[in-house]
Amino acid sequence: MSRRRIKKEQRRDFRLDILTAVIFLIGGVIFFRLFTLQILNHDFYAALASNQHQIIESLMPERGQIFARDKYSETVFPLASNQKLTLVYAIPKYIKNREEFAAKLAPILEMDKEAIAKRIDKENDLYEPLKNKVTDEKVEAIKRLNLKGVGFTAESWRVYPEAGLASHILGFVGYDGDQRKGRYGLEGYYEEKLAGAPGFLEAEKDVAGRWISIGKKELKPAQDGDDLILTIDRAVQYKAEAELAKAVEKWSADSGTIIVLDPQSGGILAMANNPNYNNNDYAAVSDVNVFNNNAIFENYEPGSSFKPICMAIGVGQGIVSPQTTYTDTGAANVGGYTIRNYDNKIYGLQTMTNVLEKSINTGMVFVNQQTGAEKIYQGLVKFGFNELSGIDLDTELQTALPPARTWRTSNLATIGFGQGIAVTPIQLVAATAGITNGGKILAPHVVAEIVHHASDGQETREVIEPKVAREAIDSATAATLSAMLVSSMENGFAKAGRIPGYHLGGKTGTAQVPLKNAKGYEPDKVITSFIGFGPIEDPRFVILVKLNNPKSSETYHVVGENTAGPVFRELAQFLVNYYQIAPSE
Repeated sequence: MSRRRIKKEQRRDFRLDILTAVIFLIGGVIFFRLFTLQILNHDFYAALASNQHQIIESLMPERGQIFARDKYSETVFPLASNQKLTLVYAIPKYIKNREEFAAKLAPILEMDKEAIAKRIDKENDLYEPLKNKVTDEKVEAIKRLNLKGVGFTAESWRVYPEAGLASHILGFVGYDGDQRKGRYGLEGYYEEKLAGAPGFLEAEKDVAGRWISIGKKELKPAQDGDDLILTIDRAVQYKAEAELAKAVEKWSADSGTIIVLDPQSGGILAMANNPNYNNNDYAAVSDVNVFNNNAIFENYEPGSSFKPICMAIGVGQGIVSPQTTYTDTGAANVGGYTIRNYDNKIYGLQTMTNVLEKSINTGMVFVNQQTGAEKIYQGLVKFGFNELSGIDLDTELQTALPPARTWRTSNLATIGFGQGIAVTPIQLVAATAGITNGGKILAPHVVAEIVHHASDGQETREVIEPKVAREAIDSATAATLSAMLVSSMENGFAKAGRIPGYHLGGKTGTAQVPLKNAKGYEPDKVITSFIGFGPIEDPRFVILVKLNNPKSSETYHVVGENTAGPVFRELAQFLVNYYQIAPSE
C-alpha cells in the first residue's frame, strides 16, 4: 500500500473520530438537558404547565378590630378598625394628553399637577401608582371625568376612629419591608391573632385566562383576625389623657404618664402618655421615641413613692410595725455618704407611720438597715421588680435587680427612699395594687376578651380571667400598709390627693434624675409623682401620676404633692363619681 493511500485513510479516520466525538458531545448535552428538565426541575416545569391551565387567587383576611368599653353603654367602641379605600393609579401607555390628565386629577387627589405629570411621563409604562387611601367620593369624582389611563384598586387600611386616643396602648400597623404589620402596643403584641391567615381559590382557566365555571376548584377560605375587647374604659381614658395634658402644660414638663388600674382584676382602665401621637398619621412623627409607651418602656428612680414597698417588706418580716419608733437627727451617715431629709428638717422621735406621712428619708434608711440587704432583695423580687410585669403590650422594658451580695451599705440605704433602683411605672403600679389586694399581685393586662371568628361565620369568646402573678406579702401586712398609707393621705404630705368623704391611701414622690454618662444626678431636674388607691374598704382603683422634669414657678417649688397630687385628686374624684362609689363616711 502506498504512503499516499495510507495518509488518505488516516485523514478519513481522524475526521470520523471528530464527527463521532461531536455526536457524543451533542448527545451528552441533550441527555443532560433532558435529565435537568425531567428529573431535577420536574416539579418546577410541572407547576409551570399547570399554571397555564389554572388560576390561583389569594384571599386576604380582615384584620381584627380593637374595642374599648364604656360603663354606661352596652355597646363597645372601636379604637382600631378597617376601612376600604382605593389606590388610584395611572396607565401612562394609554394617556394621550398628559398635561390635561394631570390638571384634571390634581385637585381631586390634592396633588400638584407637576408631580402627577412627572409620574406619568413614561410612554410604555402600564402601572404608576398616584395616591392611596382615596375615599369613595373622590373615586366617583374621578370616574365622572371619563379619563383614559386611570385605574383603581380596592385596599383595606387600618384606621383609628378616635384619632390619637390610647395611641400608645394601640400602636399602629406599619410596613415591615413590603408587608404591613402591627408595631408597638396591642397591634404589635397581638399581631398573629389580629392578622388572621390568608386563604386561596384555585380553579381551572381557559386560554383567555378566564375561570371555567364547571372546572375543578379548590377553596381555602381566609381566616379573619381575632377582635380584642379591652379593659380600657373609654371615658376614663379620655379623662386621664386630658388631665395629663393639662399638667404637662402647666408645669412645662418634658413628658408625663398616668396609669389607672383595677386592683381586683389587674385590668388597665386607662394608660396615658404625653407627648401623644395620631396613629392614623404615624409617618408624620419625626422623633420615633414618641412611639414608646413610657408606662412600660421607661425605667426611672421612683423616689419616695417607693417607700411603701420597702416599709411593707420590713413590716412583713416582723422587723418594724406602724408603732416602731426611731429618733431622726436629720442626717444618716452611710458608707461615707451623708443622707438627709429632702426638706433638711430634723423630726426627732417618730413612728413608722410618721415616716410615711412626712416622707422621712432617714426613717427609711433605718427600716432597710434593720431589715437587711438579703431580706430587702428577696422582698423586692416577690413584688416583681426583677422581671417583666407580663402586661400584654409590645416593647415592655426588662429591669433587673443586682444580687444583694453586690450591694454596698449606701445602696441598701438609698433603695429605702427610691434612689439607686430603677423600675418601670407598670411595675410600681402592679406592686402597689398588691398592697391593696391582700398582698396578691394580679398580672396587669389590657385585653378583657378575645373574639375568635371561624371561617363559617361562627364566633367564640375567650374571657381573660384575673391571674395571680405572685404573692408579695401576707394579707395582715397588706392591711397594715394600706392603713398606714391612708394615714399618709389624711395626715401627711399626700393630703393633696384627698377627696372629701373617702378613705384613700397614697404617697408622693420627688426623685432626682441620674446623669446619663456619669455618676451623680442632674442638678436641676426631678421626676415628681403621686401613687394612690381607694377606697380602702373596697379598693376599686390604683392611680400613678408621673411628670418628667416639671419646672418650678414663682408660686410653687416642684414636688410630688403640688404637681402630681392635684392630678391624682381630679382623677380619683372623677372615678368615684363615674363608678358611683359610696362615700366612706
